[in-house]
Amino acid sequence: MHKRLVLMLAAIAHAGPALAACGPAAVDFTAPVALTAVPVSVGLGGDRVLLGRQGERIAARNTPAWVEDSGDPLPRTWMDKVDWSAYRLDKASQAPARLYFDGDGRLCRAEHYEIPRHGGTPFLAGGYTLEYDGAGALTRVIEYEQTSVRRPATYEASRQTCLKRDGRGALTAFINEACDDKQEPAGGRFYARDAAGRLLRAIDTISQGGAFQVQTYDAQGQPQQRYLRRHSPGDGARSYADAAHASSDSRPYPVRREELGKLSTEVPGNDWRIVSIADEVPLDDTDMQSWNPDTQTILAQGVTDAQGRAPLAANAQERVWQAMRDKPGRIFWYSDLMSRVLLLPAMDEARWRACADPANQAADACG
Repeated sequence: MHKRLVLMLAAIAHAGPALAACGPAAVDFTAPVALTAVPVSVGLGGDRVLLGRQGERIAARNTPAWVEDSGDPLPRTWMDKVDWSAYRLDKASQAPARLYFDGDGRLCRAEHYEIPRHGGTPFLAGGYTLEYDGAGALTRVIEYEQTSVRRPATYEASRQTCLKRDGRGALTAFINEACDDKQEPAGGRFYARDAAGRLLRAIDTISQGGAFQVQTYDAQGQPQQRYLRRHSPGDGARSYADAAHASSDSRPYPVRREELGKLSTEVPGNDWRIVSIADEVPLDDTDMQSWNPDTQTILAQGVTDAQGRAPLAANAQERVWQAMRDKPGRIFWYSDLMSRVLLLPAMDEARWRACADPANQAADACG
């Protein structure tokens, strides 16, 4: 029996197309389950590390599938990587979790139980249902939570994750919402691919608010430039998109070309300057070399007027704008001697829309 269970669990990540036993993830969570329960000695999620199927260590999470903020843009999972046979119990009455697999070893359902301290029948507190497509790829996860302590208890879907794929099976969206065709924008990660299925961009969005981050990839699948949409430090009611530049010392200040003549500190009589930092000078080293005026080339300077504005002449605006494009991430505006922001050229709105459109198959959509 133990050997059979090991083989069944080892097949989780390599199951075939026959997945009818799992069925849809949207279910009546109180209904009887046709599959055989596998009771295990560890709960679902939480801060614990479990034994992997190859002897590695697998960190548990409070969700079966997720995407990281950085690094690999594709979804990650943990339940399918655990050697559950190492935690199997003979008695379900002592198990904080019960797992259900189909005939191909695919995890269909995971239940969390509360075990009474002084004996008694374990109580179903919630859990997950998982749904797959005909090729065996995960397409949906629903988390259920107990919504009433009365008997019989009731359960409702508290969280859903939807993984959408194209005709080739390539992932096109990871959405932290239900798998429906509603008109409102969904929050999650969308994947722009070319006609051959190669990943071009990973686009992060929030519900109702559109895209806020786009990560581009080269022909070898390596991450390239990242683009962000963020509020302007000078006007919180306005947002701009720009190319991200990594420097913990830099406060980004995206502006459009025509706005260089309207820079304002709201403090009159301040000495200000706009400078270019030499390429070989680190921007966030402990010695703070980039703050040394000897490492800087002044592009424009002056004193803020009575309204706190830093007026730039037309030729100075052109000089600064060209420097921002030629040396992105190295042009700083000192609004006074001790304060500076990183000037970044804001993307044109049409360019940002093209960049953040998952349906756009152009490799140079972001410029």
